[in-house]
Amino acid sequence: MIEVVLTLIVLHTVDGHEVTVNRDLITSLTAHRDSKPNTLYVDTVQCIVGLNDGKTVPAAESCDAIRKMLEESK
Repeated sequence: MIEVVLTLIVLHTVDGHEVTVNRDLITSLTAHRDSKPNTLYVDTVQCIVGLNDGKTVPAAESCDAIRKMLEESK
């Protein structure tokens, strides 16, 4: 018997929609810098979540909050 376990975390886009992400696919977290204008996304994006397929998820949560979710999901 093969057992597959996925651990998913729920993030939110800046317009409030939920995005469910497999925690094992996250490769990087890039925080918004308060000292510089956000040139890639709207100002309400707090963290860019990088995935192993090269895609990104612009999240309304802070990178610190996402790190905490990742730690708690272990």
